[in-house]
Amino acid sequence: MSILDRLERKLGRYAVPNLMKYICAMYALGFLIQITAPEFYFYYLDLDPEAILHGHIWRILSFLIYYPAANGFGSIFWAIIGIMVYYSIGKTLEYLWGNFRYNFFFFSGVILYNVAGILIYLLTGVSLQLNPTYMGFSIFLAYALTLPDTVFYLYFFIPIKAKYLALIETLLYLYFLAVSQSPGEKLSIVLSFANVMLFFILLNQGKRKNIFNIKNYR
Repeated sequence: MSILDRLERKLGRYAVPNLMKYICAMYALGFLIQITAPEFYFYYLDLDPEAILHGHIWRILSFLIYYPAANGFGSIFWAIIGIMVYYSIGKTLEYLWGNFRYNFFFFSGVILYNVAGILIYLLTGVSLQLNPTYMGFSIFLAYALTLPDTVFYLYFFIPIKAKYLALIETLLYLYFLAVSQSPGEKLSIVLSFANVMLFFILLNQGKRKNIFNIKNYR
């Protein structure tokens, strides 16, 4: 029996059903904050290890209330489309994996972000700003690993399979990792990849099967 199986037996009843609904509600709230009072997020909600250790415990989760925003109607339109897409891929993963495994995947990412940020602060005294945008990418990357041949329509008319779209994004984020001057952004990228890797290692523990094959989830 794998670690995930044992954890599900003990903790499965605590899994949040329809988790993606709440995640997307947070994204919507975060978008509204970004277009109305972006400073509010960075002053009171972001993942600030120093603030957490001085009593701002809510930041452990509130940092997730973030969705990048620009100005104008186009920003609102693309935010709605983006949140709908994330809802769809998240619900698909919840259906294929089950509530507990999807909860584990998402919250293990949250834990990684918090533990890494707090450890770095305790060791160096530097409070890094970790970007939760890359947690959203980890959801899509997990989807592409699970359903690589699903076709998305880029800008509504360019068909591209999930595995190729994920490869493009992966290369883009590796480029960001190489050129970014922000240690917080670099660490956020590494943590998003690490969370996906950790989950699929645990998911396939002791099994000889290809994680890319949808038949494994039926």
